[in-house]
Amino acid sequence: MLFSIILPVYNVEKYLQECVDSILKQTFVDYEIILVDDGSTDESPQLCDRLAENYECIRVIHKKNGGISDSRNCGTKLALGEYIIYIDSDDFLIKDDFLKKLAEKTKNKSDLIFYKYQKYYDLIQKFEDCRYAYFSAMEECVYADQISALVKDDAFYGMAWIKAIRKEIIDNHGIEFEIGLLGEDMDWNYHIIFNSTSIAFIDESFIAYRQREGSITATHKLKNLTDFVYILEKWSKKITNNATDDKLKIALYGSLAKYYCNLLIVYSRLADPEKKKSREKIKQLDWLLKYSMSRRPRMISKIYRIIGFDLTIEALKIMDRIK
Repeated sequence: MLFSIILPVYNVEKYLQECVDSILKQTFVDYEIILVDDGSTDESPQLCDRLAENYECIRVIHKKNGGISDSRNCGTKLALGEYIIYIDSDDFLIKDDFLKKLAEKTKNKSDLIFYKYQKYYDLIQKFEDCRYAYFSAMEECVYADQISALVKDDAFYGMAWIKAIRKEIIDNHGIEFEIGLLGEDMDWNYHIIFNSTSIAFIDESFIAYRQREGSITATHKLKNLTDFVYILEKWSKKITNNATDDKLKIALYGSLAKYYCNLLIVYSRLADPEKKKSREKIKQLDWLLKYSMSRRPRMISKIYRIIGFDLTIEALKIMDRIK
C-alpha cells in the first residue's frame, strides 16, 4: 500500500463526510483512510463506523480523548502505507488528482513531498489563493539548499497536513507529535526536517484549510506563548548541538528567526499579564534575528536592533491597530 491517510476526528460531524468524500473521489486508489475518533461526544463516532462499514479502505480507531497529537500518533502506529498523509477532518481535498500526482512523486523515494493549500472561509464559502511558491526550492538539488530556498521565499511552513512523509523516517527515528503541546506541528516538523535527506515538491494547492469560528488557531492564550518559547529553546539548542551540515544549520536558524518574529507578535497580542514571566526567555532568543532571511523577519530584525525589545513590542501593537 502506498498511502495511509490519517484523520483525527473530534466533534466534526458537520464536516467529516465532506472530508472523507473528497478522498474517496481520488482517481488514485492505493490508499487506506484511518479515522481516529478521539472520544467525540457528537455523532462523529457513529459516522466513522458507518463509513468503515461501507468502504473497505476505511479503518476506525475509537479512543479516549487525548488531543490531536495523540490521535495522529495512534493512527501512525497502525498505518500500513509507505507514505503517511495527515488531513484534519474539518478540511478537505480540492482536486481529485491529488493522490495521483503524489504517487508520481514517490517514484524517487523522496523522504518528504511538499504541496500547498488554500484557505477556505466557511461562512462565505470562498477560497483564498496560496501566497507562496516552491519554484526556487524546486530549482535546487541539494537538501540544505532546498531548505534555504524555502526559508528565503517564506515558504517554510510546519503544518503536518501539507506534506507526505515516508513512514520509514518516522519509524526509524521514533518521531511522534508531542502530546499536550500547542504548536505540535512546528515541533514535529523540525523532527521530520532534521531526520530527512530529500524532498520533492508539487507547486499546487490540494488542501482546503477551513477557517471557522472557535478554531484553536484563532485564539491567543498564555499556553500558546509558553509552548512557543519551549519549541524555540528546544530547537535552537538541537540545531546548534546536532546539525553537522553548516548550510542546513544556517537555513534552520533562518526558519527559527521567522518563528521568533511570530513569537514577538504573539507576545504583543496577548493580554494576560502572566506573559511577562516569559519576557527574559524571549529576549535570550533574540540572537536568532541575525539569521533572518525573508522580508518580514529582516524588517523586524532592523527595528529590534534600533529600538530594542519593549519598543518593538509596542511598534507591533501599533501595526496591529493600523491593520
